[in-house]
Amino acid sequence: MRTVRSLGANLRFSKYMTHAALMVEAKRLIHTDRDIARAVGLKPMTSENRTIVALELHSDEQSRKPGILVIGGLNGMAWGSPNAILELADKLLYDTNYQTPFFNDYDWFLIPMGNPDGINFTQSLRKLTPVDPLMWSQNLTARNGTRPTHWYKNVDREAKEGPCFGTNVNRNFAYHWQDDVHKTPERCSQLYPGAKPFSTTEAQAIRKYVDRLANIVHLAIHLHASFVPKKEYILYPWRFSTRAPSNYRTLQDIGEYAARQARLSDGRLYEVHQSSDDQRVAGSLSDYLSGVVGIDLVYLIKPYHPLYPNYSDTTILETYVKKSLTSMLSIVRGWRSSTKLNTLSFFGRDVEF
Repeated sequence: MRTVRSLGANLRFSKYMTHAALMVEAKRLIHTDRDIARAVGLKPMTSENRTIVALELHSDEQSRKPGILVIGGLNGMAWGSPNAILELADKLLYDTNYQTPFFNDYDWFLIPMGNPDGINFTQSLRKLTPVDPLMWSQNLTARNGTRPTHWYKNVDREAKEGPCFGTNVNRNFAYHWQDDVHKTPERCSQLYPGAKPFSTTEAQAIRKYVDRLANIVHLAIHLHASFVPKKEYILYPWRFSTRAPSNYRTLQDIGEYAARQARLSDGRLYEVHQSSDDQRVAGSLSDYLSGVVGIDLVYLIKPYHPLYPNYSDTTILETYVKKSLTSMLSIVRGWRSSTKLNTLSFFGRDVEF
């Protein structure tokens, strides 16, 4: 018998997740429930020899169910994203409130921390004095006792010469790479996409993993973060172009359904629209999942997350995690509603079971 419990709104992980802590939790999950949970170490390892781990959750190994892919922690500042995805895994496995309809009806593929080097880098600098990131990158003297005000990249060093390092992993995927700009952002920029597509080990590892899920996953979510207060989004492809995808109406309808279900505490709704409506971004993970892997439903979710949040303030982390859980599962509910999966009609009203 598998251990089950009903936790309600309580969260299991109350501290920001480090890569070391993530590896411990992954081992705990597979040791406790090895019949339904599996941890996969992705290759290659990062430039600082960290393993990107994927968690695979299957309620029934004997049958294949629609797959849901969730990837987070791709941005060096999205500290709460790994917590939210680990919290999701924990609740799917052990919380009776989540097993039906979410766990029993789907196979889940979760990558909590896609950029462990970048997250470790920013967490280690959190107590230092903030400096403009371009100045910090270009000037070695400016780095003494300081940190960049934000860091969206990993920490790889493609070029041996020069002080600048790091690549924006979410601009490094090989789908319309660099189609949004006329000139490559300079090496010191937080938008630097790499010397070529898949130049980062993080993008390479994620590509190898998601490519084999092409015929399994039907819904993919990239859990990101918005760093602007009261600007929170549920977005869908394309990011590289203002051209709408062929299934944009379905994507918009499911997104709007999710926004209503995940209404924010102050009454606001997530803004739901095509990713490029605000800014064109080429080489992104979400466009790669849609355009190359061929996943029909792909969403980018961005709840608000402050830059360098107070590490000891659990309220900030709890707020982000709860919003992330609610919005991700609302997307799943919206998908179920659109397909009438597990619903019966009583007197003209659809009732989910």
